[in-house]
Amino acid sequence: MTLASVTAAQRMTSRDLPEGLGPAVDDWVADLDHTTRSGKGMRSALFDVVYTHAGGDDEAVRAAACQALELLHEAFLVHDDVADGDDHRRGRPNLQGRTTARAADSGLPRETAAHVGMVAGLLGGDLLLVAAMGEFARLPVSAQVLHRAMAEVERAVVASIVGEYADVHGAAHGEPTTQERALAIGAAKTAAYSVTLPLVLGVVLAGGPEELIPPLRETGRHLGTAYQVIDDVLGVFGDPAVTGKSNEGDLVRRAPTVLLAFASATEEWPRIDTALGGTGFGRARAERVHPDRADSDRADPGRAHPDPATARSLLAECGAREHALGLAEDLVTAARAALDSPAVPHDLRGALDTHLATALERTR
Repeated sequence: MTLASVTAAQRMTSRDLPEGLGPAVDDWVADLDHTTRSGKGMRSALFDVVYTHAGGDDEAVRAAACQALELLHEAFLVHDDVADGDDHRRGRPNLQGRTTARAADSGLPRETAAHVGMVAGLLGGDLLLVAAMGEFARLPVSAQVLHRAMAEVERAVVASIVGEYADVHGAAHGEPTTQERALAIGAAKTAAYSVTLPLVLGVVLAGGPEELIPPLRETGRHLGTAYQVIDDVLGVFGDPAVTGKSNEGDLVRRAPTVLLAFASATEEWPRIDTALGGTGFGRARAERVHPDRADSDRADPGRAHPDPATARSLLAECGAREHALGLAEDLVTAARAALDSPAVPHDLRGALDTHLATALERTR
């Protein structure tokens, strides 16, 4: 069995929360639980494949590692929504969205309610991150193995955090990025913890051969980056009813993706730039946090406003979508090539091939 997801409440109820903080904290914890229960379980599945094929047979280690990996993912999803200013995830209000709505319903001004929601998301992600790190730190393995495992966890967490900042910083400036930088951001913020960490951790915790780690690390980087490229495509061209997220957010904030990197070198770029508003993340974010100021801003003829539908159409027309899909396919091919290393057993290569194939078939 592969652990698909871990709810926040399951992890938090095993710890004592301070008493006397009021019903708002109870509501917040309930919202955190409500919004973190529908993961795909990809990270625990990848870990499970490598752990078992590398000789791991301790069910307690396997279960604890899977729980920690899924909690880490949930933590980064909550933080990602805060960073992007999103209030929905998986087709329903996320922690930030639910807390903002609850605060507004209580009579708080919209700006204050938005601030409370943002802080709720930030701190909720922190809670999940601490819970994940606690699970990793308590893995039932020897001190030597635990030390090595924690070094890999730290490496992945640091990469994801700095990758997220690079993403937000790039969007804030609104200038088109290069394809190389867009791929580097994807490799850092997504591949490092989503794919590379589960693969490498499977070897470390199973006591597998050291020579297996380099090809799996390379496979993880390529596959995880392909996963992010597909995610970027779905973020613009996906069906919100299927993906559970808006297909306008990345366009409005001008996320530094391979889509915009490619488009910026085409003749369509001036029109795409105009459709994107030419003002980057800062304006879009300001309107979300300070909606009461939006009307006055719209009255300013010097300010452009994003037209996501037109931008999406022009991106498809200039070939950005097909380019990104081709790039993702090339990355999966590179991941397969890394698995061809003599250090990777044939049966493990075959077991991982299914995950490589499904990376290009994602619809959400």
